[in-house]
Amino acid sequence: MQNDAATIDCPKATCQTSNPETHKFCQKCRAPLPRRYLWAVGKGLPAYKPGQILADRYLRKSEQILLDTKPGFPPAIPEEIPEPLAAYLRLFPYRLHIPQVYGQLHPRSEGRQTPDIWLLDPAPVDLDSETVNLQLRPQLTTAWKNASAMRQMNWLWQIAQLWQPCSTENVASSLLNPELLWVEGPLVRLLQLQRDRTPATLAQLGQMWSQWVQAAKPLVAPFLNKLCQMLIEGRVRTGEHLVALLDRGLAICGQTQSRTYEISTRTDTGPSRRRNEDACYPVSGTNQTSATESLTIVCDGIGGHEGGNVASAIAIEAIRQRVKQLQSHSQDLDPQSLIAELEESACAANDAISDRNNDEQRQGRQRMGTTLVMALAKAHELYITNIGDSRAYLISHSGCYQVTLDDDVATREVRLGYALYRDAVQQPAAGSLVQALGMAASGMLHPSVGRFVIDEDCLFLLCSDGLSDNDRVEQYWESEILPVLTGQTNVATAATRLIALGNSQNGHDNVTVGVVCCRVKENKNANISPELLLAQLDAADLPERTAASNQTVLSTAPTQLVERPRRASNPLPLLLLITMLLGLPVLAYWLIPGVKEGVDPLIGRVPVSNPDPEPATPVVDASVESLNVGSLIRIQNLAPEAVQGQTQLAQLLTQPGQADIAGSVAAGSVVKVLRKQTTADRMSWLQLQVCWIPPRSRVNSAASQLQPAEREAVPVNNNTEQSLNTPSPQQTPAVKPGGKATTAEPVTRPPVRQNPIGWMAEEKVRSVALAIPDPKPEQLGECVQEPAAAPPAAAIPTPTASPPAATPAPSASPQPSQQ
Repeated sequence: MQNDAATIDCPKATCQTSNPETHKFCQKCRAPLPRRYLWAVGKGLPAYKPGQILADRYLRKSEQILLDTKPGFPPAIPEEIPEPLAAYLRLFPYRLHIPQVYGQLHPRSEGRQTPDIWLLDPAPVDLDSETVNLQLRPQLTTAWKNASAMRQMNWLWQIAQLWQPCSTENVASSLLNPELLWVEGPLVRLLQLQRDRTPATLAQLGQMWSQWVQAAKPLVAPFLNKLCQMLIEGRVRTGEHLVALLDRGLAICGQTQSRTYEISTRTDTGPSRRRNEDACYPVSGTNQTSATESLTIVCDGIGGHEGGNVASAIAIEAIRQRVKQLQSHSQDLDPQSLIAELEESACAANDAISDRNNDEQRQGRQRMGTTLVMALAKAHELYITNIGDSRAYLISHSGCYQVTLDDDVATREVRLGYALYRDAVQQPAAGSLVQALGMAASGMLHPSVGRFVIDEDCLFLLCSDGLSDNDRVEQYWESEILPVLTGQTNVATAATRLIALGNSQNGHDNVTVGVVCCRVKENKNANISPELLLAQLDAADLPERTAASNQTVLSTAPTQLVERPRRASNPLPLLLLITMLLGLPVLAYWLIPGVKEGVDPLIGRVPVSNPDPEPATPVVDASVESLNVGSLIRIQNLAPEAVQGQTQLAQLLTQPGQADIAGSVAAGSVVKVLRKQTTADRMSWLQLQVCWIPPRSRVNSAASQLQPAEREAVPVNNNTEQSLNTPSPQQTPAVKPGGKATTAEPVTRPPVRQNPIGWMAEEKVRSVALAIPDPKPEQLGECVQEPAAAPPAAAIPTPTASPPAATPAPSASPQPSQQ
């Protein structure tokens, strides 16, 4: 794809000199020149030819690739986010694999308005800087046959990780279209999203993967072939189960390689600060090499003269001690357990700082705190844990990628689907933090833990915002970091140069870096056979275990660890106890009057006390297999919210992950699924409409409604808002010195309706839902007609299908508060 060189305007407002596309720095002021190639979709695109300028700034380089020639100006942003594009925003935590919406175009052709064009960032291109020769990155199917066994397993694992969030957003068919799957070195990337016409299934994924078996490496081929059979036969029922199976395969396949970790840390006060409030582990100036597990930490203290340096030191010591204990038995931990342990380590540091704040009676902005980013290497994986806005970057021969999300207001707005990122960062207080260590109880803390499979030489950079501000890492990674991977310099020199770069190019804050270079080579001593890898699929008890344990992978909610019970030396007493416990409910089922009508003894559901007669509801199972949009279900059991002797009620929320109550659902009620949505914390929510309420429950439900004069302030719902990793839009972050914030105001309960429409977590709905295969007419109630609040279905642009006209977001969605 040969292109003539274009010109790019300098992004500095005081310069704006035009420069050749081949230049990396402005020839006048030496400012870095971002070369941003965008993927364009829309009906209006065919009206233009390569070489033409659209909207006076975007040069069409090829059929769907545009170059932004004025990167210093913000792109055009829609006033409201159309529903077809909302999935991109809600999947923002997966931006390593899914492009983000950069902006839109309103092009005019010969004085006439043409359909809008949407720009996705990034476009899948490789760039030869000298010749400006744009080459599309390879499709996965093209690169598959030349990839190593470990790389092939890594790609499959990444697709499996994306299955559940994409399914919740009704875009899982994107993962079934080989034309949309591209690769950048070790990373799988989607070209764009496409809306599911019918629900995508794991069986379809197995059918697509089966086409790759023939070109798979001999070590992987038998494993992949059997895995595809299991998917097609329905023996793998969830994305979490699929991830767990691939985890087992990766653990075996990873033994074919050996890894060495080179670590270097540096911290500096900077030219404008009197004291260094940053801290790092290992101690600054350390240069070490390890062939086993390694830990690297960077903290950026908050509190200025109030003690940010104390908070960062406390955090590092608390985490170091906990991880040291963890490493003694980490070989016994599966990935999900290790993630939970890392979350607990962050919570332990939070408690240590909070205790110090409480002992010194620090309140409000006097409380000291710190951000956190740490990397723990284990076998073939590296785990990144972060809180706040200290960042981690992955640098490989393919590119530089930010792998953490800042816990700030701008990121919150994007993850909630309220704004495009390039618009959100322009808003007031966009960089104010919404969480940090030491500012609140651990129950309000939500560490993010990411997993990365290491299958080639790569480097992870951990840094405070003294370096990352103003995109300095993205601008200088090729000149300052990539030479470590090419052997032109070492990690110690790179760390020192990065400190100097932060001081010279930013200079407004302390600067701290931790450089972790991963070296990979073939392990010639490994004795791994295809049969050994294949045996990982034979665990009969895996579906039940992984369905529960893998929820940690897809959620950043805090996890309460339970002490592992010791195994009894003699299993007979334990078997007898289990038999007795199972036998008691069965006896109760036959001997206690009324139990058979209201409780499944093997599940242990509490019978619903409802003397009023109601229509019989056929039930085919104790739970529903799927909760599709349009499904009718009956709510059976709402414990532990129930109060003995009263009608059991569950709460519907006005918005996913918020604390405002839209209404209540009584036990026995029939509800309809209107919509599915995944919040930024990867938690799935269902919008429900109450269709029919049992007669007695109607009285109790009406009596439970809150009057306006009785509204009371309530804390954030720990089971919903905490999982979001951010406060709700109604919560106002309290800005800390340096533009950081961590606290949120309480919210209030609004009046609720008799037959409300609201949101409930899918996991909770699934645990209490009963299928209604043949509902009675009276049970349809208010659901005979579609409610006005249900948003219309829309399609997401595909390579062959153009995007529809913009659809305004549902009116019920709250607008983001201007911070």
